[in-house]
Amino acid sequence: MLPIFDDIGKKYGPFDLTMIEIGAYHENLGDIHLGPVNAVDIHQSLRGKMLLPIHWGTFNLGIHAWINPVEGMIKAATKKSANFVVPKPGQPVSTDKPIDLEKWWLKSMS
Repeated sequence: MLPIFDDIGKKYGPFDLTMIEIGAYHENLGDIHLGPVNAVDIHQSLRGKMLLPIHWGTFNLGIHAWINPVEGMIKAATKKSANFVVPKPGQPVSTDKPIDLEKWWLKSMS
């Protein structure tokens, strides 16, 4: 990943919350969209305490399934022991009182 994120994390971090885009990813979009794995890496480079994934789930812009960005982010964050939160649309988020993971996007598909 770009060293600029390490520099930002060292100079300004740690951050209570990072909001990083995870959606519409593909290897051909590497310079445009991060994708879920890179988002987790950047979150950790920034020395973030909690990751709030953004720019996914509104509508499908990618050539992947609608839920792939969030599911990939959860898998990558869990593997790297990164804290994250995935609120329902409109649900308040507090870094003092994290919400339980509820895969609301799976319910919206049925």
